[in-house]
Amino acid sequence: MGFTIHHHSSRRSAYALLDVILAVTVFAFWGVGLITLLQKISDTSNSYSRDRLIQYQLESLLTEMKHRPVEEMNTERLDEDLNVTFRTTVEPLNLANIDGDALEDLYELTATATFTDSGGEQVETARLTIYKPEDDQRR
Repeated sequence: MGFTIHHHSSRRSAYALLDVILAVTVFAFWGVGLITLLQKISDTSNSYSRDRLIQYQLESLLTEMKHRPVEEMNTERLDEDLNVTFRTTVEPLNLANIDGDALEDLYELTATATFTDSGGEQVETARLTIYKPEDDQRR
């Protein structure tokens, strides 16, 4: 009789150990999945923050450049923190009014940000049409 009781106790211990191993395995898979999901959320958030910062810098660059004389609007600089190259270019616009008369002193100011991310080289562009009479260009 003692042998039979010991045999049932061994069998119960084996099932308990199997239950623990299964529980740990399920928890490990769940934990790895959760960590992977959190990492993807973090990467997406960081990417969105960087993109928003680049857009903000482009808007700021247009605002800054529109107050400069036309001959000083072509620029290039590297933002080492973001590893982004920002460029501004200006070109005269040849537009006419409804009567066909040429509109003078209009320019298109373009700001571009060039950078590399997981998708390769990316270029973001923002444009602004500005009116810059000759009197304002001398300032």
